[in-house]
Amino acid sequence: MTTTAVRKRAAWRAGPTRSATRRTPETAVFGAAIAVALLHALDDAFLHRGPGVGLGQHALAAAVSLVLGLGAIYAFPSLRPAARAAVAFFFGALAVVNGGLHVKHIAAQGAAASDLTGALALGAGVVLIALAATIPWRHRGEGTAGPRRRWACRIAAVPAGLLLALFTVVPIGMAITETHKFREPIGAPPSADYREVAFDASDGVHLSGWYRPTRNGATILVVHGGGGDRTGAVAHAKLLVRHGYGVLLHDARGRGKSEGTQNSFGWGWTKDVDGALRFLKDRPEVDPERIGGLGLSTGADALIQSAGERTDLHAVVADGAAAESFEDWRRLQGITAMTPFFAAEFATVRITSGAKSGPPLEDMIKRVSRPLLLVSAGRDEEYKFNVKYDRAAGSRPVEHWNLPDAGHTAAIRDAGPQYEQRVTAFFDAALEGR
Repeated sequence: MTTTAVRKRAAWRAGPTRSATRRTPETAVFGAAIAVALLHALDDAFLHRGPGVGLGQHALAAAVSLVLGLGAIYAFPSLRPAARAAVAFFFGALAVVNGGLHVKHIAAQGAAASDLTGALALGAGVVLIALAATIPWRHRGEGTAGPRRRWACRIAAVPAGLLLALFTVVPIGMAITETHKFREPIGAPPSADYREVAFDASDGVHLSGWYRPTRNGATILVVHGGGGDRTGAVAHAKLLVRHGYGVLLHDARGRGKSEGTQNSFGWGWTKDVDGALRFLKDRPEVDPERIGGLGLSTGADALIQSAGERTDLHAVVADGAAAESFEDWRRLQGITAMTPFFAAEFATVRITSGAKSGPPLEDMIKRVSRPLLLVSAGRDEEYKFNVKYDRAAGSRPVEHWNLPDAGHTAAIRDAGPQYEQRVTAFFDAALEGR
């Protein structure tokens, strides 16, 4: 091999120099698109952070976005084409997920708050994905590898790229959705018997809900699932009202008309429960010794947390509890091939929401001192979580009811008469004599 050939191969292995690529169209397009995405990140974190959200709550998300974005702009010119394509796709896909949520909101309800920069972020994401697709084509045939080796690398790059996306783009994108889902309109109360009410969570976040006074002396706090709002719990509220119970169903923080940051895992919702119970105790018609709770999905997780922290929630139905935190998931599943996936998802939720999870539900259920009914559906992961929690409770007043043919929190529809009889009988027994 000649000296010139040796030098060419060494130069290819070393990758492009910064001076050779910093002024190319690729680097200019990449830098501009990242800058637009960062503009939205800063807008979302500080300028239009939402009502009831403190100035510093999303500072960590903004800092991480800046470090990653500016670091990528700096490193991009020195990377090989395959790495440049991967980096462009990574940032582009996440910008599309985030920006797509804002465009969806504009289409459904019109533009508001950070929707404008969100739409720009979507455009930047599309540009980055297009750049990622064109880089390998523009640089095909570069280097000294022969045709066989190049094709072998191309074939190997497909599964490698899919795996990389599975454990980075997918969980991070899911986490962004968990903390950025826009609010839906609430509409009118179920009937004239429900009053529009407002109260503050224990950390000062202003919450909104519907309240219907009791007819049998007992009142139930109804907590909806993650990503939903009070309207998702109306059927359960009506069930209780038919049996004379008063109900309070509110929008969790970041949902419906309530202030705060959206978090589909329910981090911080126990503070909402604190405020709701304080509201009920201040009502003259409410007997503080006859207050219970019914939680759906994430709402069930939150009520288990609250039931382990306090004794003034005198009976709880937790319908569809599962994993509130990564530790909950790890304790059930152990270390598996999917551990990095869920670790990335939960870590991203921590960063983007500015909140943190509570103690593991398995630990909290060991502290429950009031009757608790766990309701699970199917025979898959939800069932396994509830079996684990029931066993962890030991001699505590906890029971587990499984409906193998029902859907998640859908027992009220899939097994309506059974569900109504079991839930109301549980509350009747737990609250009647108090």
